[in-house]
Parts: sequence; C-alpha cells; structure tokens
Amino acid sequence: MVSYKYIVSLLPLVLAAPVNASPASYNANAPLQEITKRQCSRTYTVVGGDTCFAIEGKTGVSDADLHASNPSINSGCTNLQIGQVLCLSGGSSGSCTQTYTVVGGDTCSVIESRTGVSDANLHAMNPAINSGCTNLQVGQVLCVSGGSGGGGGGGGGGGGSGTTYTGIATYYNPNGGFGACGSVLQNSDMIVGLGPAHYNGGAHCGKTVAVTYGGKTISVTVADLCPGCQGAEGIDLTEVAMSMLDANYIFDGKITVQWTLPN
Repeated sequence: MVSYKYIVSLLPLVLAAPVNASPASYNANAPLQEITKRQCSRTYTVVGGDTCFAIEGKTGVSDADLHASNPSINSGCTNLQIGQVLCLSGGSSGSCTQTYTVVGGDTCSVIESRTGVSDANLHAMNPAINSGCTNLQVGQVLCVSGGSGGGGGGGGGGGGSGTTYTGIATYYNPNGGFGACGSVLQNSDMIVGLGPAHYNGGAHCGKTVAVTYGGKTISVTVADLCPGCQGAEGIDLTEVAMSMLDANYIFDGKITVQWTLPN
C-alpha cells in the first residue's frame, strides 16, 4: 500500500513535468536548419495531410520546381514531415521580403488589414489568388511585400518607418478573452502583446508590427499588454503567429526575434 506521505512527495514532480516535456517523436534530423540557410524568397511549412500535390495547389509552385528546390523530397513525395520548411523559390527576380501564411477565417481584406498591403499589390504579388479571393487555403504562403507588384502599399503602419528592436518572443493563447486594447482575442488571431515600456498605455493599439526570425517575417497587430514579457524588448505572440516563425516552437518555447514598431 502506498502511503499518503509518499504520494504527496511526488506531487511537485508531477506538476512540474509539463514545463520541460518534449515529445519522444521529435526528429532532430528534420531539414528546417538546412532549408532556412538557403536564400529562399518563399517558404512553406508542411501541415497535417499535406502532399506534394496539395502544396503545389496552395502555393502555385510546379512539381518540378518543388522537387528541384527541395532535393530531400523523394520521388514519390512520401517523406514529408509536419513542421518541415520547404523552399518554394530562390531566384533573385521579384524576391519576396515579407510573407504571410493564411489561417482559418482569412479573407483578402483581413490579410490586407493585418499586413498593410493594398488589394492591388496583394493580387499582383500573388497571381494564384482569383479575382473574387475565394480560393485562399489555410497554410498558403502569400507574398505581401517586395514582390514584382511593388511595395507593401498603404495602410496601418505595415511597411513604413519605425524602430526595430531585438528581444525574446514567447507565446500564448487568449482563448476568447479581452485584450488590453479592448477587443476580444481569438487563438487564431495574428496578434502581439507588448511589454509595458512599449505598450505605452495603449498608444500603439492596432498598429501592425513586423516580426522576423530565421529569415521569415510575419505581420501581427498590437492588441494586448504583456506585463510578464522577458526583458525590456520582449513580446508575446499568439501561438499561431509563433508557429509561423518557428516550426519547432513547441520545443524552443521562446526565441530571439527582431520586431519593428511603426512610428
């Protein structure tokens, strides 16, 4: 019979376990590092259910180019791994300096609002989007700045002047709660919480912040305060935003990023 005292002594270990838990299925040989070192103008992160055909449909890349840019994919395309980052293009012409990955509920107008790109430029840089914007797919990577269609367009501080900081990014799920800026926040929202020094009483609520890590850049909207952010330049991203920057975010927990706050 196990004594009560013995059970109590185990409780701290049980409660602490999830903090540093790492799934046993983690593949240390995944090609993330190899791919991100290349000068890819577009990348795509493999999600559950993906096949080469599905990826090609989402991104508009040809089967030949997909295999040529990613020699690790076998001829039958049977060795894709969730979280694997694929190179979609690496040419110098029309290279994309900022990308956006489509999430559930996105429309062209939502993407344009989040990133500051104009509707004309979004379509010019992403010819795979039809005129009615009815063929967006979750996981599709769009170019929102630097492509052949020109700059990021006008809008709420997406590509204008600003101050760039280097700090630690963590992540959280708002779960439908109210953010400090006053709006209800969902787990699927591309948002960021700023530390007290930068939140500045809500002065930057609604602004679009560009966050860069490992050669990838995403756009997020200031919607929350992060009183517990790590360091003076720390930020807190929603989990969906963090996953777009770092395919191994679950294992990394926190990453050092560069982020630009518009003036």
